[in-house]
Amino acid sequence: MLGLLLSSAVAALGLAPVASQAMAQSTRVPTDTEVEAAYLVNFLRYTEWPARSFDSPVAPLVIAVVGDASVADSVRAVATAAAKVDGRTIEVRWIPGARGSRAAPFDSAQDRDNLLQLRRSHMVFFHASAGSIPAQALTDLWGQPVLTVSDVPDFTRAGGMLGLVHSSGHIVFEANPVAIRNSKLMLSAKVLKLARLTRGTAP
Repeated sequence: MLGLLLSSAVAALGLAPVASQAMAQSTRVPTDTEVEAAYLVNFLRYTEWPARSFDSPVAPLVIAVVGDASVADSVRAVATAAAKVDGRTIEVRWIPGARGSRAAPFDSAQDRDNLLQLRRSHMVFFHASAGSIPAQALTDLWGQPVLTVSDVPDFTRAGGMLGLVHSSGHIVFEANPVAIRNSKLMLSAKVLKLARLTRGTAP
């Protein structure tokens, strides 16, 4: 089923799907979280990071998932089935949703450790289950070679790079070109061409 899931998640975008024979035999309808996870894996395939973003030539690509543990589990399942991206395995790390409101500072030692983990990731997925996204998290990641993605409404307008949104019963994505350029990441023109571009600004 996962092969079909990853295929359907990107078929409309013209991006190459990730195959998985084991799950392609299932007819179960994928959940929104699984579809979002498929997008994440394919975004990894179409993004280039600076060499300094990796400790070694075989270091994994790290996805930090901010939200419920079940979301991280879903992303991990898709990433595991996808195997490798450019010869690198995909490691998924769960970061519990930040406490407090969007404007609340990261005061505790745990919060500061979470921010450090986000900066050390290659992609950060802020899932809606985490609640609002603390402004400090986006501010801290602004200009860093970390691809930020979320299904929280207006994410790209708030300074995020890629937003997953519902449209006519499907999940599509938005892109903030300013945030992407500022990160020094090389996101494929194929992705940007098919995204809904927004006029997001710095957080």
